Amino acid sequence: MQNTKIQTRKQTERGNKIDSLKRKGLKTIPFLAAFFLFTLFFPDLSQGVEKKLKKQPAQSIQKDIAINDSNIQGYFKKAEELTQKGELENSLKIFLKIYDYTKGVLNTVRFFQTYYEKTVNEPSITQNQKEETFIKLKRMEQLISKYNSMKEITTYHMGHIYAKKGDSERARKYLMEVLSITPFSTEQDSICMKSKTLLLGLYNLEGEF
Repeated sequence: MQNTKIQTRKQTERGNKIDSLKRKGLKTIPFLAAFFLFTLFFPDLSQGVEKKLKKQPAQSIQKDIAINDSNIQGYFKKAEELTQKGELENSLKIFLKIYDYTKGVLNTVRFFQTYYEKTVNEPSITQNQKEETFIKLKRMEQLISKYNSMKEITTYHMGHIYAKKGDSERARKYLMEVLSITPFSTEQDSICMKSKTLLLGLYNLEGEF
């Protein structure tokens, strides 16, 4: 009799546990269903945590950089900073844009400079026109000086970067261009001597002269 009561009590307790688990299971089903629907309709939100954990790649410099007279100094400084950080590809993209811009400006200014110099000496020109032409010629000289200096340093940086990248042919090309446009100087920290040192290194002639 006592054994029967014990068995009955155990069966009752077991039944209560099963009922409890069923109730918990029923409560869990709506939550799982809601979570499934949420991830189905909003996959981007469910992946947000994973995206945050991923390391963001370094941003590359846009190829369509628009260099002009007002921002050229800022871009030049940025390119130098990138070179110091070892980001050669990004710095080279900026220097190439600056090189093209300075080259274009110098060609344009020199083209008109030739005609203004002829105009100022013509007998038919009035005094007012002559004075205006002299002012324009002076401004042209200032632009040529400014952009000559910028082009020299930019061209040197390009040769230096190509040398670091192992592109000896392009490095020699731009370093030779530097030597053709910069005033000769024996100062060791001058662009002329720096270009000479790099160039001789590319030809395996270090210290020859």
